[in-house]
Amino acid sequence: MKHAGRRRDHRVMSAEVAVCSLELPAPVRLGDAIYPTRDYVAVRLVDDSGLEGFAFGYSRGTPLAATLESILPSVVEKRVGARTGTVQRILSASPAVRPLLIRAVSLADIALWDLTAKRAGAPLVELLGATRDRVPVMPVAGYFRDVRGDDAVIEEITELERRGHRQIKLMVGAVGSPQAIAFLGRARDALEPETRMMVDAHYSLSTVPEAVRVARTLEDAGVALLEDPFVPTEWRKLRELRRASRIELAAGEDVVDPVQYLDLLESVSALRVDPTTCGGIRAALSGIEAAGHRGVGVIPHVFTGIAAQLAGAFPAVTSVEHIPAASGSDPIDRYFDGELTIKAGEMVVDRRPGVGIHLDWECLRRDAVSVVRIDAA
Repeated sequence: MKHAGRRRDHRVMSAEVAVCSLELPAPVRLGDAIYPTRDYVAVRLVDDSGLEGFAFGYSRGTPLAATLESILPSVVEKRVGARTGTVQRILSASPAVRPLLIRAVSLADIALWDLTAKRAGAPLVELLGATRDRVPVMPVAGYFRDVRGDDAVIEEITELERRGHRQIKLMVGAVGSPQAIAFLGRARDALEPETRMMVDAHYSLSTVPEAVRVARTLEDAGVALLEDPFVPTEWRKLRELRRASRIELAAGEDVVDPVQYLDLLESVSALRVDPTTCGGIRAALSGIEAAGHRGVGVIPHVFTGIAAQLAGAFPAVTSVEHIPAASGSDPIDRYFDGELTIKAGEMVVDRRPGVGIHLDWECLRRDAVSVVRIDAA
């Protein structure tokens, strides 16, 4: 709070990009994709008063770190408050590689917002107009089911329900396989009728007829919501699937242009928004606001700390996704400075200054595969 009264327009004086490849208890299976490690790119900006702004995201096999290193010289020495102009200049300079550039710019934008909120001595939720202190949490369960076994996952989800969670996302691999359907039937029987189950297809379905068959099978198994049957650009297929089945649909986490949200809103019951992929905070807010106007709920993609900040300001965000640390499937949490507070199935919105990302940077950089630093001239 001691910085809140200063009016001097501070500038970014240095930037660091760290690449982390973290071991997992077993490979993570998302649809047809298999990830033997969790690979992250993290960003640290430092202004001329010593304040730090952080962001991180999944690299998912892309040259995200190299792209960030190429654009951050355009951020260093610029005014912290000039976020929009800085982002637009970067995007307009290289339209040929726009999708990857947007992912890189997303992390730069989040780190700039983090600095802005810290300069104001306030959490992002207050800058956006806080409306609530707690938001429902949708935990993700079922990681490493092929190693742990079905009984362990059933025990996991019943414990989550006991803690107050009323919507649980299950990772089941190939969503339409007989093994997955049999497991989902067991899971449905283990949970109370009012607890909703969601599954993630992770873009593994190709045609509408195939998706309709899978959706109807999932409905019979008691699944309420199917996420990402198709890639975001195939929104016409999503619309056809919605017309041909009763299952609710969710999509949007890999949108790289906010205009795609308008296409998806024709078909989904839940819009998935991710500030680390779509262009940053303002781009994510455009999706949330559009969903609110259409009466569609929003469930931000992972990154629970920042998602809770958005949820605290916008009632359209119906819940925030959270991968429990105990699962071992999202190990970046070992570098968090402080823990997320979840009580009775709800996240307590963090009131520390910033966007909800508090990293122990020195610990992270010690474990990083590589660190690149960019200083002001």
